[in-house]
Order: sequence, then structure tokens, then C-alpha cells
Amino acid sequence: MEEKKKVLCITRKYPPQVGGMENFCFNVFSRLAKEERYDTKIVSLGKKQSHLIWFFPYTVFYTIFNAHKYDAFIIGDGLLCFLGVLSKIFAPKTKRITIIYGLDFLYSNPIYQAYLRLWLKKGSDVYVCISHGTMEAFEKWGIKTDTLITPGIDTDKCVSYGSKTADLELTARNKEGFYNKYNVPKDNLVCITVGRLVKRKGVEWFISNVMSRLSDYPITYMVIGGGEERENIEKAVLENKLEDKVKLLGRVSDDDLKECYDNADVFIMPNIHVENDMEGFGVVAVEASLRGLIVLASGIEGITDAIIDNKNGYVMESRNADEYIDKIKDIYKNRSEYDKKRLEFSEYTRNNFSWDAIGEKYKQLIDTVCKK
Repeated sequence: MEEKKKVLCITRKYPPQVGGMENFCFNVFSRLAKEERYDTKIVSLGKKQSHLIWFFPYTVFYTIFNAHKYDAFIIGDGLLCFLGVLSKIFAPKTKRITIIYGLDFLYSNPIYQAYLRLWLKKGSDVYVCISHGTMEAFEKWGIKTDTLITPGIDTDKCVSYGSKTADLELTARNKEGFYNKYNVPKDNLVCITVGRLVKRKGVEWFISNVMSRLSDYPITYMVIGGGEERENIEKAVLENKLEDKVKLLGRVSDDDLKECYDNADVFIMPNIHVENDMEGFGVVAVEASLRGLIVLASGIEGITDAIIDNKNGYVMESRNADEYIDKIKDIYKNRSEYDKKRLEFSEYTRNNFSWDAIGEKYKQLIDTVCKK
């Protein structure tokens, strides 16, 4: 019987804290821990980042005294790259794998940037980028990598469109109640955007350049989430006299969010390029596709790995207002045709972006790296 491979996973981002990196590390590391052919140890913070003041020194000592016991060492993000350097010194036979997200190495603080430039290139045998956009940005640092594994989605919690528990008939189960609740005219095409309101998300651009030209069209745009761009977005709504067309819902409960996903028609992800910021992947777009929304997403950065054109949504040229307008109008005019697309897109997403599928890719990576 083959001896179990010993795997060490260290992350500063982990539940019960909430966030994209927390969710990513939990879903990957917990699946490694359940794999019978591995003996997996997870060292995680699971608290606010202010606790790094003690967690980082703890991981330094843990790495020095324990890294040699493991075959593979998975480092949760670029900030912890120094642990990879220590591992190379004190455990040269242990294979190091570092996960790279994008924003973890684009953070502009000069001290942080100096730290990364000193240690990141020396800190790993394999760097795993979560998207081609992340990989391209990472390679500008002079670090080449050909390993790309995208994030996944929880297909158990996020039920797919057309499944036994969310079939075609159920998708319209509460349209009337939904329209009444949010004062949406009957038969309007409902478009939604979900996420943190920052400039790169392009919501203000979409309102000013797309919604302003659809003011006489039967469409309602609902924006869910809060953030630093809220004031600019509100200003754009007022300047374009779109108070009846655009509804800024802010942060909503899980039940209300589910209701919006269940009853909306189109998911809009109109990202724009912003210097020193990027969309590492675009999980919300993948989740929307799984739930049966037609996704229209700007084809920049990590979004191009989340939405594959005409497979689980439509890739739009960023800042191309005409393209967005034409597609929205076409969806409204041909709803029955796009209902068939919803099923196809949801099925593609379920088959290609489940966390189980992503977990298998990490297992294959570990096995391959440990053989070298």
C-alpha cells in the first residue's frame, strides 16, 4: 500500500471570516483533508487580519520546525511567500505550491510591494494563478508560470437552473410578488449586478452609458451591494433621471439575494480597467450562470476565465455601450430562445466549475509535483 503523502496548508484567510479568498482556501483545503491518500494539516487564521501580528510569527516558527515533515506545502497567498523561502532553507525536499489571486500582489503599499519583490520569486516551486488575467499580471513581475486553476462554486448551496429542485416552472414561481415588492413594471426585463461597489466593477459607467440610452425601454436595473462607489453611482442615476429604472438595493439579506437571483433575467458584469486593480476571477458571474441568468460580462482580466463566450454567458467588449445595448434588446425580444440558453449555460457551469472538479485539479497538481 502506497504511503500517504503529507500535505501542509497554511492560510491567513479562512472561515469563519467571510470573503473570496476565505471561501477558496476552505473549499480546496477541506477537500484535500478528506482525501484518503493524503495526511493533511491545515494551519489557518480564521480571524480578522489584525491578528496577523501574532499569526505570522507563529507560522514562521511552525514552518522552521515542521515543514520537513511534509511532502507538499501549499501557501495560501502571496503575502505568506516568506514561509516558502524558509521552507526551502529548512526543508529543501518539501515541494512548495503558492496560490496567486491578483489583488494579493497588486496592493500598492510600497512596504508591501518591497517585501513581495524581495521574497515572492524565491518562495515557491509552483505558482498557481486563478485566471489568465492574474497570470499575465504576475508574469510582468518576471515570474513565469503555466499553472492555472480557477476558483469553483458550491453547486449544493447554489442550485443550478433546470435541476430537480429548480426546474423551468419554478423559475417564474414568484414573478408577480417580486415585481410588486420592488415596484417593477410587469414584463420588464430585470437586470442585476451583485458585488462590492468599486470603480473597476463599472456600474457607474453602465448607468451613464448604457442605461441612459435605454430610458424608454422596458428594463429595470437592480444593483445589489455596497462600497466606496455608491455616491458616484447615485449621482449617475440622478443626472440621467433614472430613478424609476435603476434601483440601488444596497446590502441585502441572503433570502432577498436569492429572490433576486431567482426572478431576474440578466446578470450584468460591466467591468472596466482601473490601474493597480483587477478582477481576479469573477465568481458572482459564474454563480449567476449556474442559477440560470443570462450573463453579460466585460471580457477583461479574470472574467475571461469565468465566462466563456456562448458557453455559460456572453463576453462583451469592455466600455462598448452599443454592444451591451444591442444584446439586452435582443434578449428582451427573444426571451423564449434565451430560455433554452439558460439551461445550456447552467449545465456547462455546473460541469466545469464545481468545487469538486477544482479540488481534483489540486490533487493532480500535488501528485505531479511530488513525483518531480
